[in-house]
Amino acid sequence: MVKNYGKLITFYAKKIAVNALADKEEAEKIVAGLQGVINDTWEKRDEIEPSTESMQQPVLIEVLKLLPKTNCRECGEPTCMVFATRVIEGSMDQNDCPPLAPENKLQLKNYLDRFSFG
Repeated sequence: MVKNYGKLITFYAKKIAVNALADKEEAEKIVAGLQGVINDTWEKRDEIEPSTESMQQPVLIEVLKLLPKTNCRECGEPTCMVFATRVIEGSMDQNDCPPLAPENKLQLKNYLDRFSFG
């Protein structure tokens, strides 16, 4: 399972599952992006050094620190803590919090980008 495109993406032997897709067009866009990453990885396979270390995951408290912590519900979630959890899961991002200050929006985006590929 990986997080990218603001989604949780799970790879199975014969299928790929992506959470919270809006429509077929979004699914096709994500699949095309994944195909590009996979093909690029295949082409560079001789240059890649495998790692046995787990990829770091975003930390809930780090996301929560950047949020307004008003529990305003404008994002559709009951609390900022729940919203932060959704961000960590990949189903929401900085753009889903209307009252988030622009500088915090950028900080949150930059923080989350550290955990993505592609």
